[in-house]
Amino acid sequence: MPRSMCPKEHKSVPFRDPSWLYEFNRCGTYVSEHPRGLRSEATALYKELLGKEQPLPQKSLFDDDVIGETCERVRFKNETTLFRDITPLLAPSVALLATDHPHLGFLCESTDEVWSTAHPVVHIQPQPTYAVGFSSEAFSEEQFGKATDFFDDLYAAETSPMKVTPDMFFPCFSLEIGPISLGECQNVHSMTIGMRGVVELFRGVKREAELHRQILGWSIAHNHRRAEISVHYPVIYGDVTNFHRKKIHSFDFSDPECDRWAAYRFTRNLYDTWMPAHFANICSAIEQLPNEWPRYVDSVVEFQG
Repeated sequence: MPRSMCPKEHKSVPFRDPSWLYEFNRCGTYVSEHPRGLRSEATALYKELLGKEQPLPQKSLFDDDVIGETCERVRFKNETTLFRDITPLLAPSVALLATDHPHLGFLCESTDEVWSTAHPVVHIQPQPTYAVGFSSEAFSEEQFGKATDFFDDLYAAETSPMKVTPDMFFPCFSLEIGPISLGECQNVHSMTIGMRGVVELFRGVKREAELHRQILGWSIAHNHRRAEISVHYPVIYGDVTNFHRKKIHSFDFSDPECDRWAAYRFTRNLYDTWMPAHFANICSAIEQLPNEWPRYVDSVVEFQG
């Protein structure tokens, strides 16, 4: 078969190379926790989001009488099937929810979309299976202008630290399907980009200390029967910022004894509670920006895998 007719390389392939961790560690990005971990209030926050009740779907493939058959049926299927059958029961589409819940209209989602406008950490653009950030229309004209001026990059005019797609700004949630370990790496990649823009914004108004060891990103990695929820946070010492990840919950949703709705409740709580507060915090920092700002310049590491 001619090369031009072969399927393109799967987006997770680069993360199978062990040198990925080395390259990201050089950038201050880590799949592991920081020794000091999260602040106590951040720990209380994720526990609240995991525990707070939400209305659940009345009839679904997670029902006791079909969950076992469902997991077995999709066991050897591709990601498209898993995204169709399993993902909505772990992380429902915020765009679909917004139809009946207009208070979610400020959020924006991407589905297997290359983050073509993101300012990269390495020269591989993320392509999360599912992600949520803030819609460009959620910002006022003044806020949008100030943020754009602040992040205007003289050396990479087509990329931005705050905008990852033409419509999504400051992404704060990502989901990946497939081997859990690879999904973790892909989510760390995506959430590093999302967190970095927020940190640079707050650094610009001298409020970066507020973000130290606080949660700025969330993610889920899942396969045909298991899901893992993680939080992502910056550790800031002066001008140096490192980014870390902590696994907060893992479960086998095919297990009859398991609370298989844990991720669904968590994601709904994330949309309803944390994301509005995070958006308000970002807007407060944007409003403190001066009307004019020096151009933003950042370094990019070339991936050698």
